[in-house]
Amino acid sequence: MTDPRIEAAARALFSTTEGEYTWDTLQVCYRNMWLKMAVIALAAADAVSWRPMSEAPKDRTPILAKMRSDIYPESSNRSGWNGRHVVIRHEGILDDGFDMGWSVAAPVGYGGMPDEWFLGWQPLPAPPVVDVGGDDE
Repeated sequence: MTDPRIEAAARALFSTTEGEYTWDTLQVCYRNMWLKMAVIALAAADAVSWRPMSEAPKDRTPILAKMRSDIYPESSNRSGWNGRHVVIRHEGILDDGFDMGWSVAAPVGYGGMPDEWFLGWQPLPAPPVVDVGGDDE
């Protein structure tokens, strides 16, 4: 099974073409070509979606961040944080200029992390659409 994100992108790219074929009637070799183009396009978009921490919102907005791999020594009980993708939020800057740092956006009681601990960030994706069982009309 193809990754749903890749298939959705391939179908969207194909939908811009004109002709007698539909996605379902395309020969496998042509469908694979569209899938490869989607993989390349999504990889390029993903690569540039990471931003420097200096551009991250510092207003308690949750973001996805990538931690550096060398924060804690391997012998530390906190080395599990090294290299992780985490959802964090910035706790703010106090009136006296004290930077509260980044906290894990979950009730785990872990915070005060500086910008330098992270390789970059990106906005969180939109949440999934949930069908509550009503009529679609």
